[in-house]
Amino acid sequence: MQNLRIWKYLSLPWMVIALFFFISFIFLAFFKGAQIEYLTNDYLLGLFKNTFILSFLTAFISALIAVPLAILVTFYDFPGKKFFSWGLSLSIAFPAYVYAFIYVGIFEYSSPISAYLRDFDITLPSIKNLFGASIILSMALFPYIYLLLRVKLASVGLDLFRAAKSLGNNNTASIFKVIIPSLFPVIVAGMTLVVFETIADFGGVSTLRIETFTVGIYNAWFGYQSYFSAARLAGYLLVFVFIIIFIARFYEGKQNTLAQKTSEVFEGIKLVPYKSFLATLYCSTIFTIVFLIPLGQLLIWSYAENNFLSIENIYLVFNSLALGVIVSMITVFFGIALALAYRNDKKLRLIISVSTSGYAIPGSVISAGLLVSIGYFFGVSITSFGIVGLVLCLSLRFMTPAYNYLSASLVNIKDSSEKALSTYSKDSMRAFRYFYLPHMKSATYLGLMIVFIESVKEQPATLLLRPVGFDTLSTKIYNFTSEGQWIMASNPSLMLIFLSLIFVYMINKNINENKS
Repeated sequence: MQNLRIWKYLSLPWMVIALFFFISFIFLAFFKGAQIEYLTNDYLLGLFKNTFILSFLTAFISALIAVPLAILVTFYDFPGKKFFSWGLSLSIAFPAYVYAFIYVGIFEYSSPISAYLRDFDITLPSIKNLFGASIILSMALFPYIYLLLRVKLASVGLDLFRAAKSLGNNNTASIFKVIIPSLFPVIVAGMTLVVFETIADFGGVSTLRIETFTVGIYNAWFGYQSYFSAARLAGYLLVFVFIIIFIARFYEGKQNTLAQKTSEVFEGIKLVPYKSFLATLYCSTIFTIVFLIPLGQLLIWSYAENNFLSIENIYLVFNSLALGVIVSMITVFFGIALALAYRNDKKLRLIISVSTSGYAIPGSVISAGLLVSIGYFFGVSITSFGIVGLVLCLSLRFMTPAYNYLSASLVNIKDSSEKALSTYSKDSMRAFRYFYLPHMKSATYLGLMIVFIESVKEQPATLLLRPVGFDTLSTKIYNFTSEGQWIMASNPSLMLIFLSLIFVYMINKNINENKS
């Protein structure tokens, strides 16, 4: 279509950059020499074992937390339901690495809680192991499954529920025998997201002393100054990620889809008093563990530190804000161009799909790939261009959610409407402003918010690619936690959480406005 041709040209720079990254990185990671004596079989096996066990154990525990919560707040009526329906997602504002140092500080031998419990001959267990780490990471990551299930459960339709009841099932049996099995593809999709986020985490596993591929990449780069070894490790991790994607897609493809969305409102199932109390107690316990206790501990430490509004902290907030705004604006602009180009040109669809698949790749992998590729082919370090390399890395990684939101917003546009538009106006910008933008407005807003939150929380990529002297809230948190200075890490952590909560609130407000 003539109206969309300009977007193909606007999207070409992104596709060229993305393809250059993928091709050059794979070449350098697997066909250039690495320090084989450093990458021993035992070392690689240990990294793989820790990464595999931690990621899938975290996904499993996250599902155990998220599925019952989503069922309760969607299908049942109990005191606090309205609050918990959105309040249980607030932990998404806490990066996993913040949870890690908070609970390490709470559980360590010298903490006030540990000292108090020892008076009663109670010793807190260590959480610096795979099981403890998986529980900590699950606190931050279960909302990925919870939010997906909430959306799907809300659109499951009364027809499916009534059909189950017509077979003689009661309310509970209808949910567990019919509706929950139909949600398996959604649960798998959410667990896959959790696996990706666990694999990508660096600060959390570093604080918890778990050697994963991300930690190995960072150590190879900064500890051993072995750049091609870091790239080789990143390449192995990339292969691992692609295997997970293939398994997840294969599994999801074999499942039945959910019922179509209905306009009817589902009324919550009334619970008897003691079950209603237990439902409220369960949701309250989870909310306390994942939000109130961590937030309270940070506030206590912040009060002890007593420099919340220092010049340094304000500088860190400014840097994080600037980085988040720049990345979100660039990412959403190219996301719009790619979504419209995909709709217009079938020949480019495969390339566009590849160039928008960065979210499945950990930030440490993209960072190592950019550092090695630019250095090898152009003879300069990408960090010498200021924050350009960091912005490019974050845009590559978070293009996926932005593009997916924008692309989905175009699905309901009828082909007949576009054909009529092409005969009425040849002005691409005018057509975009008055025809496509109204369809994409909400998705554009949501994409900006999501990319901003993810960018300011990203830690490994920022640590690897930031220019000298450029600190953000996430890097400052790592600087403190790597030295065990939990109290000093509290202020930047609180600022990062408050910043994220503002955007989480804006996202929820936008979603609620679109529902009404």
